Amino acid sequence: MRFPFLPLTLLVAPAAQAQSASPPPAQGRDVVRESDDAFGRRIGVEDVGLYSESEVRGFDLQSAGNYRIEDHYFVRAAGLLQPVTEGTAIRVGVSALRTDFAAPSGVVQYSLPDAAPGTRATIEAGWWGGSGPVVLPRLAAATAGGEFGMSAGVQLSLAQRYADGTRGDFVAFGFVPRWRPAPGIRLTGIWSRNLFTRGASTSYSVTGAPPARIRRGTDRTQAWMDVRNTSDLAGVMADIEAGAGWTFGASAFRSSLSYQRNVFSLIRLPQNGAPAEASGLLYGAETRSSISAEVTAAKRFSTGALQHRLLAMIRRRDSMASSDSGAAFQLGQYPDLDNPPERDRPAVALDPRRLRDDVDQWTAGFGYRLSIGDKAEIRADVQRVDYVKQARALDGSVTENASRPWLYGGALSVAITPALTAYASFTRGLEESGVAPANAINRGDILPAAISRQSELGLKFPIRGGPTLIAGLFDLSKPQLGIDARGAFGFVGTVRHRGTELSVAGPLTPRLSVVVGATYLDAHAQGELVDLGLYGVRPMNRPSTVALASATWRAPWIEGLAIDGGVTFRSERYGDRANSFTLPSYAIINLGLRQAITLDGKPFTLRARVTNITDRFAWNVGNSGLLNPIAPRAVTLTLSAAL
Repeated sequence: MRFPFLPLTLLVAPAAQAQSASPPPAQGRDVVRESDDAFGRRIGVEDVGLYSESEVRGFDLQSAGNYRIEDHYFVRAAGLLQPVTEGTAIRVGVSALRTDFAAPSGVVQYSLPDAAPGTRATIEAGWWGGSGPVVLPRLAAATAGGEFGMSAGVQLSLAQRYADGTRGDFVAFGFVPRWRPAPGIRLTGIWSRNLFTRGASTSYSVTGAPPARIRRGTDRTQAWMDVRNTSDLAGVMADIEAGAGWTFGASAFRSSLSYQRNVFSLIRLPQNGAPAEASGLLYGAETRSSISAEVTAAKRFSTGALQHRLLAMIRRRDSMASSDSGAAFQLGQYPDLDNPPERDRPAVALDPRRLRDDVDQWTAGFGYRLSIGDKAEIRADVQRVDYVKQARALDGSVTENASRPWLYGGALSVAITPALTAYASFTRGLEESGVAPANAINRGDILPAAISRQSELGLKFPIRGGPTLIAGLFDLSKPQLGIDARGAFGFVGTVRHRGTELSVAGPLTPRLSVVVGATYLDAHAQGELVDLGLYGVRPMNRPSTVALASATWRAPWIEGLAIDGGVTFRSERYGDRANSFTLPSYAIINLGLRQAITLDGKPFTLRARVTNITDRFAWNVGNSGLLNPIAPRAVTLTLSAAL
């Protein structure tokens, strides 16, 4: 749709240096063993954690733009592709303290591949559960001294069959060059593109509670409902250690997502066994693009036992979205939901006129870090934002809104004992609010940027030779958007998320590693729409409890064999804004194994994994209020090799 313990000084250290060796193929790496907390980590198509790249602590990260590529500011129109991504980590709580100019809800950190001296080729081939066949060759090469290196890859995922029954083809390719022209200077580039064709995604709406289950894997779209898009990413980064405590950074990225055509498919599920009703929207060409750039300068110096770091930053963002308004269509009833009748493409015409949104944003910031030996650290930063959003309607009229808020944040970490660290932080951030929809009396009006706030405190305790324990409390609040009693779209209240996070991650024994985590969320809404009874006091799709337990065990009786498994639990949550019904709790169980072998001196890794092994059915609801079933049981079987 479109829609072991780290010293305190490391918490505010600059970006990590390049790895000294090329990473193994993604399926040869273990996401559990590489996780340092339970908040979110992804390697290849496998992930573990309480949060995802799109949602942290119950809030959407896309509107906040909390993304970084190797610590460089990045505004994405589309996610990073497999051929150019080494991994992804969710930095929240204590792990976010190492992030300059941190934002509420944390930060998603992307890492890129880095080639070691010499040449190395790898290939991963097989079947990815939930999609289909895949071939993913990668090549990494670097000069003997490591001055210049290149990593490149191609993903061929043809003849896919997705969890909703639709089919498609996905092709992605890209490369990451790195150049170290002199000691202390590293230049990194990135370029990638993907071509994607598939059937339309289908969502479901209900009046009241949805059915207990529907059959998954059934294509309920029509033959003419195909979606075609292309995404592109180009960028360059510079990291400079200039000596005398000075470091400089600079980056620029352009991310774009273009649809040649798009279809939104909607099926309404009536009550009392009545036939389902199909409808949707047809779209023509659509383009979303974002340019993001940043320049930083930092100075480290000491005064006695105190370590200081001063940081200055300037950022630029230029985002654009252009599309038509979509042509609504009705396909009538589907008497048998599992055998939808064939229907001709409706005779609807696309409006040639275009809608367009533009965001022009400048941000300047200054930060200060103080380390008091290994006893305590203090962080403070302030930013001034110049945010301008412009919207052009179909009739050519243009509306504009500007916001120039001050943003600020601070953090304190204290070593209570040599192993136990306490931390606390506060952050104020900016997020987009959008444009009033067509059914509002102020249609087309642009809302000012929303201000979000977060405060948190917690403890971190690494066990020597064992796992790291993290416990934290958080409190986030953001304005709530909606249409008020007069019919005007705007800020109608506040949503507040308070909660507790627990994380245990690391080795229990030399052979057994775990990631165990839980979060308790008290989500509460207040404001005009709640007072009128139109919205409930609980935001929809916000489970009070999310918990997971994942483990990897390296078996002693077979060399190279690792067995892994995990369970994720989500408690019941409200399925609509009015809190008229709840969606039941559910647990998902995954099991897998990884066998590393050597043939003719070359390493191979066989990966087998079953997700949702019990084929549990559950509904999830998106921010739009539409429902989608969770993915059914799926099997992944791949072979990775270093050539």
